[in-house]
Amino acid sequence: YVRSQRSGQRGMVGIMRFIEKRLRLKVNADKSAVARPEERHFLGFRLRRNPEDGSVDVLLSKRSKERADRRTRELTPRNWGQSLRDCIGGLNAYLRGWGEFFHICSEAELSTLRGLDAHIRRRLRALLLKQWKRKRTRAKRLIQLGVRPKTAWQTVYKGHRRLWALSHTPVVDWGLRNAFFAARGLIFLADWFAVRNGWSVFAPASSAMQLSLRLG
Repeated sequence: YVRSQRSGQRGMVGIMRFIEKRLRLKVNADKSAVARPEERHFLGFRLRRNPEDGSVDVLLSKRSKERADRRTRELTPRNWGQSLRDCIGGLNAYLRGWGEFFHICSEAELSTLRGLDAHIRRRLRALLLKQWKRKRTRAKRLIQLGVRPKTAWQTVYKGHRRLWALSHTPVVDWGLRNAFFAARGLIFLADWFAVRNGWSVFAPASSAMQLSLRLG
């Protein structure tokens, strides 16, 4: 591997010399390198070859994942002062555009998309808990969402949990479950990509229905 990389670097020097001297074009050395395809960022993607059958997976680059994570954080600030539907509306506008650009990704990225979906829903849970302000209000809202009263009170008043920790407790996860956000129109990227690309993945019924209506 080391030998092939050194050979590749020598070849790159020759190619750069040809481009700059013969073609009189400028090469950006900072963005040029000899590396495996899966290690390089190209228009937001990276490529990975399957050694068994020679197929190539189109994956998200590390930079693309970091940008998506950063942007979803910006769109779900903890001090959001408007309604949840307004927040979801802004998120959906971004997710649709992001999904259309990256929809050529392979099914191998499904776990990444599910992770991003889960992170978005957790941020929305934390946002709602913040809007509900008082512990008493949080417990009452969870009870209205179907949580057993005793469990709701115990969870909300137990210790001095930060909102981020509380947003991922079993009680809050169940009260503000996926169906809650699907009913309010939130796009689930994993399901959106599955429907868009015909992946053999079974989406939750609640979100699958809205996806079929949105894409149909």
